[in-house]
Amino acid sequence: MRKPTAYPLERDFIRRKQMGRPLKIKISDTQDAGFNNPGDDVAGRTPAGELFYGVVGGDTATSDYTFPVVSTRIRPTGGSITAEGDGFIVRQKGASKFLVSRLDASAIDPANAVVGSQIRIVSVGDTDWVAMGAGEGTIAVGKIFTVTAAAGAGTSGTAAECGICTLADEADAALSTGSMTVTYTDVGSSAVRLKRFSNKHGISFANNPVLLNFFNILDDTVKIGGSGSSASPATRDLVQVENPSLG
Repeated sequence: MRKPTAYPLERDFIRRKQMGRPLKIKISDTQDAGFNNPGDDVAGRTPAGELFYGVVGGDTATSDYTFPVVSTRIRPTGGSITAEGDGFIVRQKGASKFLVSRLDASAIDPANAVVGSQIRIVSVGDTDWVAMGAGEGTIAVGKIFTVTAAAGAGTSGTAAECGICTLADEADAALSTGSMTVTYTDVGSSAVRLKRFSNKHGISFANNPVLLNFFNILDDTVKIGGSGSSASPATRDLVQVENPSLG
């Protein structure tokens, strides 16, 4: 029987302020959708029946049962919408900072776009996106740019507002401006906010290190390659990160 794969302990994850490898962003079920199961290099293996480490960001519209993406609450600054709402991670900017977008359901009329804010094209329509600051490249759904001028009234395109947000330990409906939350369920069935995280490792605001995944919760059983001392644990809890497909 193949032995479980031991993942190296990120010993300096808490100490370092700089970001390691940025969070993978899902494009589709066949591109940057997730991670292979540990101990199993069979291409296309699904999570059923085995542990599955790692999480990915990306548009929640691409999330499904086999390949979910991270759920997040966001409250970016500078846009026409000031309230918090559901969003998704577009790109990691630092250990605790992310470029995020509001969902398509919160799309605005580009005539209401705020100069200096960032927006993501949801539907192209007949809006003159180039005149708004989108540049001379390809204008397509998903393009993100900084607004230099609002669109004229009456065009048919729509856009979702984006911004940089920082992870916070705050409750839903009480999110401060410029903040966001990503939540996991621990072995005690408690909802815990992440302070920092990468593709596979996370740190809570209580500075508890955890392994991240979308499918399983396990108490102190996942081997991570440490010696077993308090400073170098041999195992780590596996926690389930909230996502729109599996809760």
